[in-house]
Amino acid sequence: MEDIDEVSNNSLNEELESLKNTETSLWKLFMTLLSPKTMPHIVLISVMCIILHILASSDSLTNLTSVTFLGLSAGYTITALGSRNERIRKWTIAESKDLEISQSKALNIVKKFKICIFPLSMSLAAIIVIMLLFGKNGLIPQVYDFIPIFLGSLFVLWAIIQGISFSSWASSISAKMSNQKSRISNLKISSIFIGTILFTVSIILVGAFQFIKDPSSSIFDIIIENWIFLSLIIITYVSTTIWTWKIKTSASKNPSLNSFSNRWTLICHLFLSWHILTIWRQNFMSPNTIEIFIEELVLMIFTVFMAIWSLTSKGYTTKFKLLDEENSLPWGLAFGYAYAGSVAMLTNVFDEITTVMTIGHLVVILTVVYVYRKILINVISQHDEGIIVRRIVDRTNLDSNSGQEDILEVADTDLEESATLNSETDDENWQEDNDVDWDKESEDNTISSDVEWDELIEVD
Repeated sequence: MEDIDEVSNNSLNEELESLKNTETSLWKLFMTLLSPKTMPHIVLISVMCIILHILASSDSLTNLTSVTFLGLSAGYTITALGSRNERIRKWTIAESKDLEISQSKALNIVKKFKICIFPLSMSLAAIIVIMLLFGKNGLIPQVYDFIPIFLGSLFVLWAIIQGISFSSWASSISAKMSNQKSRISNLKISSIFIGTILFTVSIILVGAFQFIKDPSSSIFDIIIENWIFLSLIIITYVSTTIWTWKIKTSASKNPSLNSFSNRWTLICHLFLSWHILTIWRQNFMSPNTIEIFIEELVLMIFTVFMAIWSLTSKGYTTKFKLLDEENSLPWGLAFGYAYAGSVAMLTNVFDEITTVMTIGHLVVILTVVYVYRKILINVISQHDEGIIVRRIVDRTNLDSNSGQEDILEVADTDLEESATLNSETDDENWQEDNDVDWDKESEDNTISSDVEWDELIEVD
């Protein structure tokens, strides 16, 4: 029984294989998105989002701006769906000769941006269709005023996608870093160690922003002025640890699962700490508008990038690849326009970007906490089920082998007994002449028995 448990715990890591086999390299995807052959698309979305965001602040243009965001997103979605067509690929990706610098700078710029014509044409067609259906003079004009609300409500979906996408990547990284031969530490000690790392990192991060605000701040000042933030970090970590304690206890019995659980916990809570810090900074550390804009722009890029990775990584493991490296850019741009449109609409509704972003960060935090526990449950439950199945199979094999050994042992015994019996029988038949006295003279009953033979016979 102990041998079966030992084999199961040491060799059964199949529940981590799918996570380990997931492509986690972000560099290749990053280089694909920022390739010079597709750079005009990146420049276009940057310019268009800024212009449309400014226009969305005007009440008279809010509806039209929301339709434009949706149209641009739809245009790049159509481009993504058709990107496997060789002709469409040539229209949307610059060729080497187009990248050559000509004498005219204006002509050179036009050549580079001609790859944006097809997606912009599809976007214009989508905008026309939306206006014909839902515009003021469209078939269903009542929907026109609800388009900004619809687009703004998608922000919650984008926040959820950010949390799920990051969790998918972080769980894969944790699985790849898990060590099957690592030493299993005490669960209480490892939990305290991870909590100490989180608290230390949180102090360093909030201290850096506090130092930017007030260079004369000491460590004591940082802790006193930000004690609520630090308390939130501790409360979040302690709560999730208590919530998943039984699961971690089960994982701590296996070196590979224990290693995965610790790394998964640390990465997730570092991500949560960053979001909690962002909420704290934007509401209580009085950052300027430029800081918030840059931070949220980086967050938007990060969200789009992680969403593309999540979809492409799933595409690698399926036969039906809706999204792969070839069409990752148009999918990312479609998502980016929709994401930027949601932020623009919500900013206009709440008249303040801080409130919008706080809601988004809270949604991300709740999503990551939920996915954090769910992944632990999935991994550990599959491990436990695998152990049960392995035990049943091993016991069946043991019983089967035991029965076969008994049969062979009986057969061998029968053969040995048969051989012995045959040997004894042969010996008994051979020894039937044991009573014969070979030295005793036998009686001569032949005709020559009465004849007397002379000792010497003379021959004339």
